[in-house]
Amino acid sequence: MKRVLISWLSFILLLGAIPHSFASNLGDSGGKPDVFCHVLKEPDPALMGSWKCTFERCLEEGGWESNPVQYRLIKYEGKYALYFSRISRSGKKQYIGWRDWTVNGTEILSNTGVKIFAKDGEVFFVWRDEKPVKMTRIGP
Repeated sequence: MKRVLISWLSFILLLGAIPHSFASNLGDSGGKPDVFCHVLKEPDPALMGSWKCTFERCLEEGGWESNPVQYRLIKYEGKYALYFSRISRSGKKQYIGWRDWTVNGTEILSNTGVKIFAKDGEVFFVWRDEKPVKMTRIGP
C-alpha cells in the first residue's frame, strides 16, 4: 500500500512539472512570428493575448488523457500571429510553434480539428467534436 501511495504521489508531482515546462514553451516564443493567420474577420478582443487550459482527450485505443494547451494571439506589423502549444501522451508528443490558422471574428480555426472561440467575454478550446473547455487568461 505504501508503494502504491509513493508511486501515485510521484506521478502527481511529475504531472505538476509538465505545465511548468509547458509554460516556458509559450514564453520562449518571443522570436518574430514566421507564420501568420488568415484573417476573414478581425479577432474578438477577448481572443487576444495568452490563454491556457487542460482538456481530456479520448484515445483511439480507449481511455482518456489530459492535454495542456496554451496559445498567444498577437498583432505584429499589422498582421495577426498565433503561437500554439499542446502537449500529449504525457509529454511524448508536443505541438509547438507559430500557426497559420484562420481567424474569423469570435473563432480561431485550424485544419487539425482545433477550434478556439470567444463567447460572452470568455474563451473556450475545442478539440474536434469534444466538449468545449473554458480557458484561463495568463497574460496580455
